[in-house]
Amino acid sequence: MKKHYLLIIALCYTINISSQTATFNITYVGFTAQAQTAYQFAADIWANTVVSTVPIKVTAHFTALVPGTLAITFPNGRKNFAGAPIADKWYATSLANSLTSTVLNPGEEDVEMYVNSNINWYFGTSGTVPAGQYDLATIILHELCHGLGFLSLAKDSTGIGSFGMLRNADFYNLVTAFPWPNLDTLPSVFDNFLVSNLNQKLDSFPNPSTTLATKFTNNNVFFNGANAMAANGGVNPRIYAPGTFTLGSSITHLNESTYPAGNPNELMTPNGNPAYSLHNPGPICIGILKDIGWNINPSLKINEENKEINKFSIYPNPSNNQIYISTTIAKEKIKSIEVKNMLGETILNMDKKLNADITSLERGIYFITIISNECSVTEKFIKD
Repeated sequence: MKKHYLLIIALCYTINISSQTATFNITYVGFTAQAQTAYQFAADIWANTVVSTVPIKVTAHFTALVPGTLAITFPNGRKNFAGAPIADKWYATSLANSLTSTVLNPGEEDVEMYVNSNINWYFGTSGTVPAGQYDLATIILHELCHGLGFLSLAKDSTGIGSFGMLRNADFYNLVTAFPWPNLDTLPSVFDNFLVSNLNQKLDSFPNPSTTLATKFTNNNVFFNGANAMAANGGVNPRIYAPGTFTLGSSITHLNESTYPAGNPNELMTPNGNPAYSLHNPGPICIGILKDIGWNINPSLKINEENKEINKFSIYPNPSNNQIYISTTIAKEKIKSIEVKNMLGETILNMDKKLNADITSLERGIYFITIISNECSVTEKFIKD
């Protein structure tokens, strides 16, 4: 089932729940008490993650949507406000307000969200989701992240790709209480960090153009923010860009196959999974939020215990034929071991083996990622 989202605007870690650094003021429309509890649970996670002296205003509707849709999110936005770090880019108003410590959209919501009431939802917060049900807290955590600015203004209209040409009518005629902005063919601040596999900035191509449409659908889109790369072992995280463009899914999520269910970075991929929960944004997501301008709660820190048990090393390094892995991660906890190139492409799946023949690899820098039940850790090696 697809999760649809959009922006309409103008490392494993622990959270110290006692150190809330943001406030969410939520207006519920049609939500039951159980649904509100799950929603507030997700909002509290973000309230303990991002920093804002300005309350984040959200209106959430619980109503029937197009079949196959879990939820749709519309962040309000501003561009070229006083103090904007990057000119001619749209910022979610929640982020713009945080950056300026000012309410730039008085009388308007920051986020308008529609949640499909026809879904078989699980309203608990235990993380144990019955078969056939979708965890509402997980989906709301995802949706609110889009409301914080984790979103692209990309669109593909019959082979013409563009940034900043989204219209209200593109989204099932759902309305927002705040005025739909004239996007002026400008990208979002999230779009500012999108690059091709050749490290070409996507917002540098003619807009609109057939070239952009091709870039949006070749499975070679990456996010090159420094914090996101650091959270991904120094490699650009891969963005979801399948051969067929789907508005609300393509370009505005992490790649599904790169960060599948069970991966700590899975939350911001496009597909929801029944009987599954994830109540943690993930290190790449936090890195992306930092790159687009968010300050992160200083109490959000590396879990030293997990960090210690997840150490591993590669030897010999450099090597031209065989590599071996020494790790403190228990073998029964390892789910997979992957070798990736500088573009973040998986070129070798080692399964759970602690050695690999690399004679066929070209000379250069590579990364090995061990995905365990608890975390994902990456180390670099050199093929000489």
